[in-house]
Amino acid sequence: MDRRMRTERRASPRKFVLLCLCWLLMASFVLTAAAQAQSTPVTTIKLSFAGDCTLGGDERWMNYSLGTFKAMRAQVDNDAYFFEKCQKIFAQDDLTLVNLEGVLSDSNRGLVKGKKWNFRGLTDSVNILKLGSVEAVTLGNNHSGDYGRFGLDATRQALRDAGIQYCLDEESFIYEKEGVRIAFLGFWETAFRAKRAWLKQEIARLKTEEGCQAVVILYHGGSQYQQKHNKAQTEDAHYAIDIGADLFIGYHPHVLQGIEIYKNRHIIYSLGDFCYGGNRKPRAIEYPGMVTSFELRFEKGEYLGQQLTIHPFRISATAPRNNFQPYPVLGGEADEVMRLLQNDTAHTLAAFVPGLGAQQPFLDADAPQ
Repeated sequence: MDRRMRTERRASPRKFVLLCLCWLLMASFVLTAAAQAQSTPVTTIKLSFAGDCTLGGDERWMNYSLGTFKAMRAQVDNDAYFFEKCQKIFAQDDLTLVNLEGVLSDSNRGLVKGKKWNFRGLTDSVNILKLGSVEAVTLGNNHSGDYGRFGLDATRQALRDAGIQYCLDEESFIYEKEGVRIAFLGFWETAFRAKRAWLKQEIARLKTEEGCQAVVILYHGGSQYQQKHNKAQTEDAHYAIDIGADLFIGYHPHVLQGIEIYKNRHIIYSLGDFCYGGNRKPRAIEYPGMVTSFELRFEKGEYLGQQLTIHPFRISATAPRNNFQPYPVLGGEADEVMRLLQNDTAHTLAAFVPGLGAQQPFLDADAPQ
C-alpha cells in the first residue's frame, strides 16, 4: 500500500510536465495561427450606387406650389424624408454614391438659355445627401453645366462644405479604408470619348503613383427611355475595363438597363432614376429602380474580386405624381425589376431573396475568363 502511494507520488510530476508541454504546444499553435491571420488580412469595402437624383427641378418650376421637388420639400419639412427608406442599405456601407443630375445654387445666375431643361436645387439641399448617408456624387452628366461655370462652382462649393466627395472629368476622388485606396471618375459620354487617351494614362497613374488598388468609372450615356443598352455603351464600358477600370456604373437612360460581366468585372448599364426631381409625373417605365451594392475584396494591397447584390426599388409610392421618396420593393414589383434587368442581361441573374436582395456570385479577379 505504501509502495503504491510512493509510486503515484513519483509519477505525478511527470504527468504535470506532460500536461504543461501540451498546453504550450496548443498555445503556440493558436498564436501562430493568429499571427498568420494578422499577416494576411482581407479588407472588404462595401459600395452602394443609386441612380439619377435631382434635388430640385426645372427653373420654370421654382415658384410652383404643387407637384415639384421644392414643393414636396416644403410640405414634409424634413430633409431626411427623401432617402429615409434607403437607410438600411446606405447607412451600413462604406460609401454610397449617386448621380447628382443638376446644380445646387441659390441663384439662376449663369442659366444656359436654349436648353430644354435647366435643373437647379438650393444649396442647402445638400443636407438631403448628408442625412441620407450619401457620401459621394458624380457630376459627370449633361445637367451639371445647366448654369454655366457659376452654377457648377456653386455646386462644388456646397458639396465641399458638406464634406461630400464628387468627381467630374479630370476631377477624381479617392476613398481609403485600412490602407486600400479606390479612385472614382465620372464622365458624360461625350467627355468620356474625348478623354479616352488621357483616361488610359490616368488609370495607370492612379494605380502606380497614387497607390489605388481599384478604379471605378461612373458613366452618363446611352439612349433615354430605352430599356436595352446600345453598342456605343458597350464599347465605352469595355474600353474602360480594358485600360484598367474595375467597375463601370452607368446612368442617363432614366430606365433600368442590364448587367454584363466582362473580364470578371461588372458593368451596370443603367441604374435608372432614383430621387429624381426632374420629372413631376414619371413615365410608367421610370418607376422600377434599383440600388446596387458591391463588396470589393483586397489582400496584401491587391484586388481580389467583387460581389454584386441587387436591391429592387421603385422611385415613388405615388402615381402619376412623384413623391420623390424611393423605396425597396418585394413580390411582384421586385420580380418586375429583375425581369427588366434579365431582358438586357446575357447571363442568368441570381434570384431575388426577400431580406437579402439578389446576391450574385463572387467574381474572382484572377479567375479564367
